[in-house]
Order: sequence, then structure tokens, then C-alpha cells
Amino acid sequence: MASKSRYNAAGDEAWILNNKLDIKDEKDLGDTETLLLQRTNDHFMDALRESKLRIDLALLFEIHQYFLGTLYTWAGKLRTVDISKNGTLFCSSNYLTQVMKEFEKLFQENIPIETDSKSVVAKKIALVHCELNAIHPFREGNGRTIRLFLDLMVCTIGYQPIDWSVAPHKEYLSACVKGMEQNYKPMQKIVFVGLKK
Repeated sequence: MASKSRYNAAGDEAWILNNKLDIKDEKDLGDTETLLLQRTNDHFMDALRESKLRIDLALLFEIHQYFLGTLYTWAGKLRTVDISKNGTLFCSSNYLTQVMKEFEKLFQENIPIETDSKSVVAKKIALVHCELNAIHPFREGNGRTIRLFLDLMVCTIGYQPIDWSVAPHKEYLSACVKGMEQNYKPMQKIVFVGLKK
């Protein structure tokens, strides 16, 4: 029998997500997603080196489509179901289009630039991370897509990809939860430590 999905979703039984490859086993699906994520990382890092990337919200959707398009018909599109995780309810799917329009202004104001200090970069990245996480625009793959998106942002101003492993997974999840309450400092601390030139 298939295992439960990572999320509880309104309107479905939250079993393994239907996918184009008809994968029914949770481990097989996870392994496939891991391979697709590595391919996606390589693709976008290559594009960055060739100066073929523009850092805007369209890139977030492009990353998600490239990452999960092999598996899911909804890849690269705003989700149409409400989802929650461990009791946390993310933005209602009814408001996603409007919320993303509102977020775009906040995003534009917080794109790091080369003259920003490391602490300012960490503050901006933490805010963007936490707000995108609270919105959770996609049905699946939000965290992985968001982290790669932010890695690309900092790489454009001379940093290496953020070392997200500087914090234990539990601490990272706690920072995500606090970010839902607009307390960005725990995520800012993780980003600051993970930023290297």
C-alpha cells in the first residue's frame, strides 16, 4: 500500500501523488525526485555561469517546472488545493494569485545586491525564504525549489550556494515555523552562517 504524502491536502486522500511515471512506492518516488533535483541544480547553475538567468519570480516557476515537470502535470503552476503540514495551514489556494502579486513587490525590494553587507544579504534572503514558505505556492517541492532559487540569487552577487546544512533539520524547520509568524531572525541566523564568498 502506498504511504501518505508529505502534506495533508483538501480534496484528496493525501496518498502518494499521482505522477506521470506511475511510481507507487514512496522511496522510489523520493529517489526519483532527488535525481531530478540534482539535474535541476546542475542545469540552473550552468545557466548562471553562462549569464542566462534573470532573477525574478518567473525563475521560481521555471525552476519548479524543470525540477518536477517529468513527474507532475501541475509542475510550475500555482497549486489548486489547500495544504497543511504538521498542523500548519499554508496560504489558501483561493488567494494564491493575489498573494503572489503582493509578494512580488516585497521580493523586488529584497533582492540582494553586491554592495549589501553579509548581514543585509542574510536578512533579505531570510525574509524572502520565510514569506515564500508561508505562501507555499506549489503542490509539492516548495522547500527544494525555494532553496535553489535563493542559492541562485546569492550566487549572482559573488557568494557560493548557501550551505543549508549548517543547521540541524529540526532547527531549520523551527526557523520556518517562526518565519510563518514573521519572526525572520532564526532563518536569518541560518542563512548568515551558511553564506560564504
